[in-house]
Parts: sequence; C-alpha cells; structure tokens
Amino acid sequence: MILLVASLASIDTQGIAKEAETKQKAPPRKVKAVNADSQSSPKRAKTSKLSNSLLASATKPRETKNTKLTEELASLSETDSQATKPNLSSVKDLAELGSESRREGKLTIGATARVQEAQSELLFQARVDTGAASCSVHCEKWKIDDESDSMEENIGKDIRVLISNEEQESRWVDSRIDQCVVVKTSEDREMRYKVPMTFRWNDFEKEVVVTLNNRGHMNFPLLLGRNFLEGDFVVDIEMGD
Repeated sequence: MILLVASLASIDTQGIAKEAETKQKAPPRKVKAVNADSQSSPKRAKTSKLSNSLLASATKPRETKNTKLTEELASLSETDSQATKPNLSSVKDLAELGSESRREGKLTIGATARVQEAQSELLFQARVDTGAASCSVHCEKWKIDDESDSMEENIGKDIRVLISNEEQESRWVDSRIDQCVVVKTSEDREMRYKVPMTFRWNDFEKEVVVTLNNRGHMNFPLLLGRNFLEGDFVVDIEMGD
C-alpha cells in the first residue's frame, strides 16, 4: 500500500513538472490595449475621407469641364485670328502669280515705244496711252478721191495721207476713210477722219483704226491707244523703249 501511494505521488510530480515546462516554452500572448478613443478614431477618419472625397468629386469635374471649355474657346479664337490675319508673303506671292498669269501669252511694252508704220516704214517715237480708246497719228495733209465738202459723205472713199514723225520725216500712206468722229478740244469741237493703218512693234504687227490729227505741237506724233494694246500687250511703265 505504501508503495502504491509513493508511485502515484511520483507520477503526479512528473506531470506537474512537464506542465510547468510546457508553459515556460509557450510564447507569451500579446495583449492589445483597447480603449474608446482607438475604436472611434477609424470611423472618424473614414467619415472625414468620405466627405473630402465627395466634396472633391463634386467640385473637380466642374472645374475640369470649365477649364477644358475655356481652353477650347481660346484655341478656337486663336485659330480664327490666325485664319483672318493675312499672310503677307502669301499675298505677295499671289500678286506675283496673278501678274505672271496676266502676262502669259502677251507682250510687255513700256510707256513709250519705237513703232513703225508698216506701209511707209516710217519710224515713230510713240507714247503708249491706256486711257485713249484708239490710236492717233500726226497728219500734215490728205488727198481724197472725189472729195465732198461734207466729211461724213467721204466715209468709205480712198484717201492718201501724209504722216510725219518727230524727226520731221514725212511719207505718204494709202488707205480708206473708215469713219468720222467728233472730238472736243480745249478750244472747239472738230470732226476728224479715222483710217486703218498697220503698225509694227519689233516683230509684232497689227492693223488698227487711227485718228488723223495735227499733232505737230505735241511731243509724240504717234499715240498708241487701247485698240492697239488690247488683247496683246501688258504695259510696264518702268520699261524703256
């Protein structure tokens, strides 16, 4: 009996020793300190963040839209101003291109030109006048077959005209009376004959109706008007003879 009790006591002593050893080996549990403030602060932080997020989402898109709209309007305004502002170099190029187009296929003549009457081969220092409807030549006198006192009745008749240049050289030219015109001068109104003549400038020849006139007191005995220039010439006032 005494031996049984001693064995049981030994077993209990060993079990307690093992339990104590196990407790010593187990890691200590961490105890979290929890208080009222630490539990409520996350909720406040979440509420604050949500409010800021809602406020930002409510205002930011409007600002972004307004900013984009302002930038687009500014861009359109800048584009319009650039479109309406003339490009001087382009305008100049366009003017030069238009000038070349007008000159294409045409001859360029100056403000004065050396022109020859084809039949008599008499040379004239002529003045080019785009303001005059027709040409005019200095005529000293004429001879008309079966001449009538009425100039209008002589229309269609043959005529010989004595023309002169600035060198006082004179030649006879045969033609016919095409028409009569009334010209208003500084002193009076007078009627003049108009006859066809052919003028030559360099290699170019053209027959035009010419007014017979006493141009002895003028610097240029021959005036080249639009009926000679039109369709064939471009006038360059800086160009020489």
